[in-house]
Amino acid sequence: MRHGWTLGQFFTHPVPAVIVLLGLLVFFHELGHFLVGRWCGIAVETFSIGFGPRIFGFTRAGTEYRVGWIPLGGYVKFAGSHPSEELPSGLKGQAFIKTSLPKRALTVLAGPMCNFLLAVIVYTVLGLDGVPHPPALIGDVIEGSAAASAGLKYGDRVESIDGHVVKTWRDLEEAIASSPGKTLAVVVARGGQMVPLKLTPAPVKTVDMLGRPATVGRAGVALGRQPAIVSVIAAQSPAAQASIKTGDRVLEVALIGPGGQAAAPQSIKFYPELVGALRQAAASSLAVALKVSGAPLPEERSETKDSPAPGPVEPQRGVILDLTAARLLALDVTVSDREFMRVLGLGTSELTVAGITDPGAKGLLPGDVLTAWNGQPLRDVFALREQLIANTAPQVQVAVLRHEHSEQVTLALKGIEAQRPEGPTTIYTLPVLFWGQMVEPEPLVEKYTNPFSALAYGVRQTAIQTRELVGNVASLVSGDIPLKALGGPMLIAKVAGDSARRGWQTFIGSMALISVNLGLLNLFPIPVLDGGQLVLMGIEGLKRRPLSEMALENFQKVGFTMVLALVVLATYNDLSRFWRSMLESVVGTFR
Repeated sequence: MRHGWTLGQFFTHPVPAVIVLLGLLVFFHELGHFLVGRWCGIAVETFSIGFGPRIFGFTRAGTEYRVGWIPLGGYVKFAGSHPSEELPSGLKGQAFIKTSLPKRALTVLAGPMCNFLLAVIVYTVLGLDGVPHPPALIGDVIEGSAAASAGLKYGDRVESIDGHVVKTWRDLEEAIASSPGKTLAVVVARGGQMVPLKLTPAPVKTVDMLGRPATVGRAGVALGRQPAIVSVIAAQSPAAQASIKTGDRVLEVALIGPGGQAAAPQSIKFYPELVGALRQAAASSLAVALKVSGAPLPEERSETKDSPAPGPVEPQRGVILDLTAARLLALDVTVSDREFMRVLGLGTSELTVAGITDPGAKGLLPGDVLTAWNGQPLRDVFALREQLIANTAPQVQVAVLRHEHSEQVTLALKGIEAQRPEGPTTIYTLPVLFWGQMVEPEPLVEKYTNPFSALAYGVRQTAIQTRELVGNVASLVSGDIPLKALGGPMLIAKVAGDSARRGWQTFIGSMALISVNLGLLNLFPIPVLDGGQLVLMGIEGLKRRPLSEMALENFQKVGFTMVLALVVLATYNDLSRFWRSMLESVVGTFR
């Protein structure tokens, strides 16, 4: 068996993580029932976190407080909840059934309301701590896309769309996705100026994360930016003659004047900056001085946000790049960046193989540039992503550019078990590391220093999550979302473990979302749930007399059957999703 777990590893394991998460959620839910019930003068027999035999507990003022062995729920037992029950002697308060209808309804409603309150508290805390969001900053523009036609460029910061302020990448994505085929008025910040543009997102048929077919708008922009790592695509090119090599990172560009003196260098981080600097230089100079260095292999990088690499792995060196061949193209704005760089013998490294991660990918060599997938041309990493998403075969025929010659390679892909709304499936990944891995910009941190502003943020986020969940439930009832999308305790455990590994902010954010789920679920009009109890009380209020014992028992049986069916379905879905990973985890534990 494994030994030596750290405290951090223990709490990020799915089992302890889900116990902590569900324990907190259930505690808040039942605490709502308990506090409001006590405030209404109702006698409480038991306050329990968890079901089953008692682990530990104590009794105070006639009420038993306990923790059960099964941490998948909890309950508050009010005395006299059934007409046949007698109020135990020595217990403070009134029997539940004899309390006024408004007080009973308020007590029942308090549980779900506390779940919503917990979500508000969590989002308020996150607002005070600061919520990171990717900025609405254009990193890459796909050639031939709607964004390219609209004139969007690398480095543009989107300020507004159709008059609505855009702050984050999510704002940008939602505005574009919800407007397929619609012309949008976009304002971007570029070079200290506000530039108005017209963007018409292309309509694309897709399936959302819950398995529903949808048509969304796509602009063809990416948040990530390519590092200034180049591929040398021609042996007799100016780049090759300057001793530039595939995998080199360009660090600086400096114009060389008529007297052979280099001007002040321009620092380069990303590939679009390199292209812009070379095009500008070619307009006024015959050569440039470059400072380059061999980049670390992709698996060795720690490049995140705006730091493209931890540092060079080779000494920096200076090279002189002859721009004569590209000078005539420099002032022609109709010439694409790809064509301009091709004349210099340079290309991006986003599809250039740096290393192989699986023996199945034999046939590929470092330095190969992927150019086609099953006969479909690959212009960039986005086209490769589309092919991978659509692929269902364990092997593929790829074309590569190797030493200026095109080669055909039959490539075995790596199968990975994945979960989709329709059930478990196998997706195939390309076991290859490319030189040009995208780098995301520094996030925009949404932080509220004023507690009231943070509270408003918490209320707003809870309302958004509630509205989305109500829509999902409606789609589930209508059949737009398949029943296989339902998840149970195992899915919650996976979410808890995954979020705990990403940090406490992600963990409590997941807890807030599940808390909203729990509050909403308990409001369903199913008799054994809080919503069902409220329905029964509504019927009682309309009839102006308590329901008969037989009616109550029948309602409880129906409710219990419905909940049991829901639990069985969710558990079946969980098992179908996770049986393989569960088996691997058990086997791995005892290795």
